[in-house]
Amino acid sequence: MKNSLVELHCHILPGIDDGARDLDMSMSLLRREVSDGVVGVVFTPHFHYERITVEKFVELRKAAFRQVAAAVRTEGLRVAGKLGAEVYYSTALPSLDLSKLAFADTSYILIEFPTTIQPPGIDETLFAIRAQGYTPILAHVERYPFVAEDPTLLYNWVNAGCLAQINATGLIREGHTSRWLHKLLDWNLVHLLSSDCHHPEKRPPNLREGFDHLPPAVARRLQKNAIEVYLGNEFRVPDPTEPKYRFGHWV
Repeated sequence: MKNSLVELHCHILPGIDDGARDLDMSMSLLRREVSDGVVGVVFTPHFHYERITVEKFVELRKAAFRQVAAAVRTEGLRVAGKLGAEVYYSTALPSLDLSKLAFADTSYILIEFPTTIQPPGIDETLFAIRAQGYTPILAHVERYPFVAEDPTLLYNWVNAGCLAQINATGLIREGHTSRWLHKLLDWNLVHLLSSDCHHPEKRPPNLREGFDHLPPAVARRLQKNAIEVYLGNEFRVPDPTEPKYRFGHWV
């Protein structure tokens, strides 16, 4: 896997969330992943504590995964897969069976915050999750306005042992978001790049293109990080730099 890509955040499983609507779309997305050089995929359908029980979610996820696994074998696609979830933030998370939501055979768990307001209790909830031996991966951190307004929040979470993931689309669509992501990278506040793909055209797999928009040394580091996460290994990340607000800008 040394020179290969690993997808850690996607919505490829059929009929389980707002991603692939059926198996045909799932396979279309997977073919795109493989053509990009992806050899490992963590399937991360949305899990929302207030909407579904962990047990029911696991049942639906398993059934969807079986469909995809059978189709992959039939088609002969050279890609490995394991189950995970994109877990919507709730202060109730530490009370759940996180082993069923974390990436299979690892201690990594992908957590999504609201993209509108800063929810209460983040520090305490992340601490409680880490106290159980899990490493939170904060999904698409570029999408949270409260982080853009105060990136020291992200600095504190990373400093406390969390990892941060960004979506490839933010780098590919050059502009404000891309510039912001490069700042976060410069501050060592980003550790993982994923596609978060949902649809072959509207939100396609674009991991390779995203990596092509990174400096080579940064791309190699994030690529290696993703492999380590997939394998369930611990790894050292560079010390983060605390952002400073000066003359109306974060530097």
